[in-house]
Amino acid sequence: MTDRSFEESVRLLEDRINLEHLQNFNSQAMEGRLDILREILASLDDPEMFYRTVHVTGTKGKGSTCVMLESILLADGWRVGRYTSPHLYSFTERLMINGVPCPPEEFTELFFSVYEKIEPNTFQSLTYFELLTLLAFVYFAQKKVDVAIFEVGLGGRLDATNACCPDVSVITSISYDHIQQLGPTLSDIAWEKSGVIKPDVPVVTTVLHPEAQEVIRDRAKSIGAPLFVLNEHFFVHHCDLPEASRYAFRYDALPPEFPVELSLDNVTLQMPGGHQIRNASAAISAFLLLHQGEKTFEMTKIRQGLQNSFLPLRGEAMRLSEKSPTVIFDGAHNRSSIRALIKMMSEMFPNHRLLLVFGTALGKDVEGMFIEISGHFHHIFLTQHSDSSRRFPPQGLRSILALNPDKCPERDQKDDDDFLDPSVSLLPDAPDTVFFPFDIDREMKHVTIVEDCKEALAQCLSMADSEDVICVTGSLYLTAELRKWFFEIVAQERKHEADL
Repeated sequence: MTDRSFEESVRLLEDRINLEHLQNFNSQAMEGRLDILREILASLDDPEMFYRTVHVTGTKGKGSTCVMLESILLADGWRVGRYTSPHLYSFTERLMINGVPCPPEEFTELFFSVYEKIEPNTFQSLTYFELLTLLAFVYFAQKKVDVAIFEVGLGGRLDATNACCPDVSVITSISYDHIQQLGPTLSDIAWEKSGVIKPDVPVVTTVLHPEAQEVIRDRAKSIGAPLFVLNEHFFVHHCDLPEASRYAFRYDALPPEFPVELSLDNVTLQMPGGHQIRNASAAISAFLLLHQGEKTFEMTKIRQGLQNSFLPLRGEAMRLSEKSPTVIFDGAHNRSSIRALIKMMSEMFPNHRLLLVFGTALGKDVEGMFIEISGHFHHIFLTQHSDSSRRFPPQGLRSILALNPDKCPERDQKDDDDFLDPSVSLLPDAPDTVFFPFDIDREMKHVTIVEDCKEALAQCLSMADSEDVICVTGSLYLTAELRKWFFEIVAQERKHEADL
């Protein structure tokens, strides 16, 4: 009999193949895996049928959308399970009940209750993500949630979460990422993600790019799924009220285009950036569809939920003190999310001197990210995550950054429609291209290589003054590591002040 300890459950979990840590894998190898997962779920008495479900996919914004929807549902009195990935510090963050990670003792009991019911050879075949997904299905049933929110890990069609039985499906923005697994075109990527669409299950999408949207429309029509599209069935507009904040917006949904009527003005978000407005519109729409034919709701609960929703590393701003620079932690790791980040920073910190701490993973679109970064930062520190086999060596990053921009692939304007449509920012005075009073481009005298990421941020903090803004980005894992270290520095500073 296996020792029933948390440590043993962790060991058995981490012995599974973890595709998140592999630079290259063939997604087609996952063909047929969903049938195996469904067989296991059937042997576990179909736990996925014991609660309502919202299934969320997309290239960008799905994590934020999940958190916003969770926050609205909590404000409205629902008991909510949330399964998202990756985690920042502990895998138990992936299994949330009402925003609280699964406690170690509950995870141990959950793990072995499932482990003992799966045939050993079948268990050995499960990947890390598949096993955690199965545990989430069971955990939410055990905890008697009213609704569970499942975020797709990769793609959608072959993803383990696609074993769920959704009441609502959501597809957020689609852009270029994981092209080795999902395909080289937006149509290919959209086809994989539209695999979450199921017959008669309503679909909410904020995809605006015509090529990707057409794939989603065709899929929904072919299997009889009601489709609700941003700017066609529900709408967001800039809020013109004098007291409105920078990112305040108005949401409108009216029958017959949308089955639930709602007009909500001066909605504000805690998470900064115009791109979050689109994620909020998806969360509101999914919430309304869950309410079809159900109890009534108070509009104030939607407003309250969105104001309270927070996800780390999404434009998260911190300072050591009033005399220290502002540090922005953002987990952007592809070209479109980097551009959205640059736009957000230009809106929030106009005419401030910007510095960058950047590191990323192998297999990412480094050239594309550097095109978006180029010309916006006074100094760049290239570094790497401390403990990752996939980390991109900073010397290699410097070589790419040193390329003549004319030799790099240019921005394809048509791709911008998906993540920089005017409705994203809603700020009428916000230019599509941001111009700064300085333009360092790729001069290497403004670039420093520091292999230790903590030392890189320390050097950047030393270089900056109180009016400067430091951006830490390029990798969710790098930003999570430096965020944790920054918190430790803040705690030390406060302890020092208290001792004086």
